[in-house]
Amino acid sequence: MLTLPLIKFLVRLYSDGLNESSLCFAETLPGSAVVLKYFKIMVSFQSAIFAALSWSVTPIVAMDDNWPIRCGIHYYDGGKNISFKVEKFVREKRVLTSMTIEVPGQRISSASLKSRTINTATIFQNPAGEKETFYVEKNLETSDQGGLLMFEIANFGGELVFKTNETQVRLNLPSRLSRNVTGAYLNCAGDLIRPDNEISFDESTAK
Repeated sequence: MLTLPLIKFLVRLYSDGLNESSLCFAETLPGSAVVLKYFKIMVSFQSAIFAALSWSVTPIVAMDDNWPIRCGIHYYDGGKNISFKVEKFVREKRVLTSMTIEVPGQRISSASLKSRTINTATIFQNPAGEKETFYVEKNLETSDQGGLLMFEIANFGGELVFKTNETQVRLNLPSRLSRNVTGAYLNCAGDLIRPDNEISFDESTAK
């Protein structure tokens, strides 16, 4: 049953938009239990739409002598001028995974990417000090984390979290990337890890 406070709340949603603070307020309203779950679904749906509209997503494919040497996904938010890359590349016959964040005019002290089951804060070690270009890398091919991370962000999106000027920024990445992006990445990555590349999967090679 919709009570008068809930009706006023719904009117405010149309003018202010859905957000987490709105949900917190809704939980305190009489009669909210029946409709609150729908608000949460709408918030999740709205976040996915905003993420899809905010980011321009393109594949990264770099070749050398007709063989891929760097594969990845590049996210760019033109409104906020944020560039974010997740890449795999070969160095000294090892496949490394890297994350790069650039926000012109801002210095980034820490950053992480949260996918459905992986939080890169537990994988990568943040560099010392603030950087205009935040960059971390590691060999993830000794476990399933490297492939799983790319699979999850391509299909389910993720949350990019970084700190700049002591302010934490949280941004949702779009889910279900286009086949043009995922297909180009998968074709590239499939050739990147190949027998004749003599990739070493020994734990001692991890960075």
